Parts: sequence; C-alpha cells; structure tokens
Amino acid sequence: MLVSDRRRFLRSSAAAALSLAVPPDLFAQAASVSAPSSANWDAGGLRHLLPTVSDTRMLIKTSFSTPLTEAPTLSVGGTSVRGRMGDTRGEHWHFYVTDLKPRHRYTLSLAGAKARPLCEPWELATFPDPNERTDKFRLLIYTCGGGHEVHKFLPTAVRNRLLRRGLGFQPDAVVANGDQVYWDLWRP
Repeated sequence: MLVSDRRRFLRSSAAAALSLAVPPDLFAQAASVSAPSSANWDAGGLRHLLPTVSDTRMLIKTSFSTPLTEAPTLSVGGTSVRGRMGDTRGEHWHFYVTDLKPRHRYTLSLAGAKARPLCEPWELATFPDPNERTDKFRLLIYTCGGGHEVHKFLPTAVRNRLLRRGLGFQPDAVVANGDQVYWDLWRP
C-alpha cells in the first residue's frame, strides 16, 4: 500500500469516527438530501434481504414476517431456484444461484405458493470477470446496519436514509460489514 493510500484511508477513518459524534437528528437531516426513494418498493411480507454476489454466483438470504409453509422460488433472469429453509419455522430462506454472466444486471423476483409474488422484483448485478480490467470501481462500505433502537442504535429510519444517501452515489458494489440482523438480542 502506498503512503498516500494510507493517508487517504486514515483521513476517511477519522471522518467516519467523527461522524459517530454527530447527533442522530443532524445525521437524519443531512442524509435525506437527494437520497433515492425506495418508499414505493413493495416488500410484501419480506423482512430482510441480504444479497452476496461474485462474478458468476449469487447467494440471497431472506426472512419473512410470517413463516412460509412451502419453499419459495427465486427467479434470476431465466433461472429459477427453490429456496432452502434456514430455520425450523419457515421464516428464513436462502437461495444459491450459479452459472451467471459476469458484469451483468439481473432482475430478481421471489414467489411463494402457486407462484404468488412475495415482494416486488428488484435488480442486482454480478461483478466483472476477475481477469477483466475495469476503468473505475466505486465501492460503498458500511457497518452495523442492524440493531434495535432500544440498545442505543441509530433509529432504523436514520440508518435507512444514510444507506440510501450512499446508494445515491451509484456504487458498483456495497459491502455491509458487521451484524445485520440482531435476533439474539430478543431471545431469552
């Protein structure tokens, strides 16, 4: 790593640390500026959607507000994958999709019993081929997107606006580090 890269990293880290000292209501005001709106996207009964991609594969983890009695199906382009249950109640499901094209934007959709849509379709792209040289690559990294407000986390609405603000810069990829779902905080 070059010295200038280290300095840029330290500057960015210092800015991120300073942002922790800013009051949440001030963050909420700043984050709402030109943030893309996802308020019209119909999540249906979908509670969480956690995607992971590579150049040729996708792993999609989902959870629903109410348990599903039958395995849902994820459609990615022309490929359909039956979900695998990730718990004992049918609330959490995951989908592993392979043989996708590198650097390609796909439309994804989730369907339940009798092909009933579980949420509105959305888009997700694969990474470029590892041997391909790209002209630019914009990366958004954030941490600790989950957590309940009772435990002194920023309110969900504020975290949502911050993420939408970051997405407004149209990153090529987003890395969400840390815990995203804090189910264990509410278990005895």
